[in-house]
Amino acid sequence: MLRMYLKTAIRSLQRNKLFSGLNVFGLAVGMAGAILIAILLQYMLSYDRFHKDEDQLYVISNLDHFNGELHAWKTTPTILGPSIKEAMPEIQAFTRVDIGYSYLFSVGEHRIQTDKGGYVDPGFFSMFSFPMLSGAVNDDWKSGSGIIISASFAKAMFGNENAVGKTLRLDTTSYFKVAGVLRDMPKNTKFKADFFLSWQYADRQGQLDSNWENNSVNTYIKLNEGTDLTAFNKKIEGFTRLHNRKIKTTIFAVPLKEDYLYNQEENGQYASGRIVIVRCLTVIGILLLLIACINFMNLSTAQSERRAREVGVRKVIGATRTRLIVQFLVESVLLAFFAFIIAVGIVKLLLPAFGNLVETKLSWHFGIGGWIIAVAVMILTGLIAGSYPAFYLSSFAPIKVLKGTLGRIGRKVSARSVLVVLQFTVAIILILTTIMITQDTGYVQNRDSGYDRNGLLYTNLEGHLNKNYEPLRNALLKSGAVTSVSKNMSPVTQRYTDSWGFSWPGSTEQDKKIDFIRYGTNADMVGTLGMHLLEGRDIDVYKYPADSTAAMLTETSVRTMRLKDPIGAVIRRNDVTWHVVGVIQDFIIEQPFDKVAPMIILGPAAYLQTIHYRLNPNRPVEANLAAIKGIFNQFNPDYPFVYHFVDNTYAEKFKENKKFGQLSLLFAGLTIFISCLGLFGLITYMAETRTKEIGVRKVLGASVAAIIGLLSKGFVRLILISFVIAIPIALLIMDKWLSSSVYSIGIQWWWFVVTVLIAILIGFLTVSFQALKAARANPVQSLKTE
Repeated sequence: MLRMYLKTAIRSLQRNKLFSGLNVFGLAVGMAGAILIAILLQYMLSYDRFHKDEDQLYVISNLDHFNGELHAWKTTPTILGPSIKEAMPEIQAFTRVDIGYSYLFSVGEHRIQTDKGGYVDPGFFSMFSFPMLSGAVNDDWKSGSGIIISASFAKAMFGNENAVGKTLRLDTTSYFKVAGVLRDMPKNTKFKADFFLSWQYADRQGQLDSNWENNSVNTYIKLNEGTDLTAFNKKIEGFTRLHNRKIKTTIFAVPLKEDYLYNQEENGQYASGRIVIVRCLTVIGILLLLIACINFMNLSTAQSERRAREVGVRKVIGATRTRLIVQFLVESVLLAFFAFIIAVGIVKLLLPAFGNLVETKLSWHFGIGGWIIAVAVMILTGLIAGSYPAFYLSSFAPIKVLKGTLGRIGRKVSARSVLVVLQFTVAIILILTTIMITQDTGYVQNRDSGYDRNGLLYTNLEGHLNKNYEPLRNALLKSGAVTSVSKNMSPVTQRYTDSWGFSWPGSTEQDKKIDFIRYGTNADMVGTLGMHLLEGRDIDVYKYPADSTAAMLTETSVRTMRLKDPIGAVIRRNDVTWHVVGVIQDFIIEQPFDKVAPMIILGPAAYLQTIHYRLNPNRPVEANLAAIKGIFNQFNPDYPFVYHFVDNTYAEKFKENKKFGQLSLLFAGLTIFISCLGLFGLITYMAETRTKEIGVRKVLGASVAAIIGLLSKGFVRLILISFVIAIPIALLIMDKWLSSSVYSIGIQWWWFVVTVLIAILIGFLTVSFQALKAARANPVQSLKTE
């Protein structure tokens, strides 16, 4: 029986090559888009989900009220990990993780600098599933005289030799024996690193402290199997307050498997972040398949008159409706199978380019279970796509069909119209949201950042740069390659630290819970960074030696502190005092989409780790960089010269939004493409079935333009209806997206005008191509049989 169904289906597909081809290609494009989305979702959902004991792994988060709002954050004091492990029997293992340290490693004259590494505890290697290829976590490593490196870093430093037991020099002072070599970290983990050092070495370097107010590392724990998270969180809630009565911070454990997707906190809860992108992509993938299925239904029902007599004859000779339904469903599944094969080929071809678009090396490794799901989805897609045509075509009454009374069939256009409207509604929504994301991201990126990014560079102070800063600065200014230089706490695009507990004239006890971003400088920050000075002056230890304890405030800080005359005000925290010398305009150091937080810029009593310098605009950039490199090499000969353009690092803040906008554009284009395939098929069918009518109209004097209008106006009307339906849905999506950002462009009327014009233009061009062909046909050919 199945063989007969397949043979009949293949013959039917061969008789209708155009419609079969459109059906197969439309389904293939929809399936390919859905598979690409599934691959990306698999990558995102697998992030740090491959660890053997993932259900027992957690990251500790803080929770406290600041600026009148509840906030959560996942950096903790370095002392928390060992203290909580000792006090809580539910904790099987712990590790503190601090990755991002930049070190120069040497073997003889061979040198490599990397910032992909840092400090962990021994529990790191037992908690997380990162296989050790050779060596082990030995006593050398635990004592701080050993190092564990990745396989690729081992190859880069030692070639094909066995790295275990060999010596690496760190910077110019410390030597480590390689204790172990790890398999390279997978791409779907946050712990990507070239090297791991023990906290014992950090302790020897003075990088460990017992300050319960200094939140600087991430603390991960492994709970005993079966531990109740709610009860455990209740137990550890006040742990930090037991050790420091001055702070009111509470702590709680967050599942590691949620750490990547729920990466944004709102009102003290991790409820947003990348999970929004996952949900949006899931909806888009489903919609792509749905659009492809609708396309199939439209094209299949459009052939109703062609297959009506077939249905009538088969019913007369005894075919039941059930057998006809099965026949049509077999045809649909067969088409879906062909489409799936083509879709797999498309995915294989486009996956590298798609990976480049999302800046992730993606691979297709569904496994047996994944392939079973894929085949099941393919069959389900075929059944859904063929369900309406099967039940619709099998319902024809044989008497009416064979007598030629097809009026009911001919008038049956409302269902197809609804499906076309649904297709273009989805496409218009995707176009609108793509325009919104692109425009909003551009608006925020181009708003005043509070400093001049053009020609501004920074280099981290490492090696001998801090010791040689004064002669380095003088040489840079003398070279003419730069116009100004400033030593700062961090890059102007990145916050290193924040603090609370400040007091000032007129402040209250409650004001000590205001969290201020901390920044630092020694001199000429305003001029070098191109900031806007509102009151007073810049910090400058060269002109004013007392400025080592000077401070500047931002305008938001002045408002927050309620200072009417900020210049000269004294700010205190613990036993340290600063005097305010200037007020500057707010500048963006965190995420540009978020509310600007209050900031205090401190004099060089604060730890300064970065040098900013502005290129001379009157000289070629290449000449400036060559001169600067020579000076850096002169004062820091053991280290390579590494620089960063501030405008590039600022643009990195928008990377995720831009990627999502590009994905939306891609899948909006696929949706439009599939919808246009359906329109092309429908207009082709309409032109064929109205050949004689078109011939008569041409004989009676109808112009080509009039006939094109006759065939096209119905589809343009459907697109307009789609636009009307899409507006309220798109407005809801836009409002949700834009309301999540403090700074947004707002909904613009011209987005809707552009979108409807794009949809009408694409639809009209699709329809008019075939309509023009029909309108220019010779009427003699269509009327000669009459």
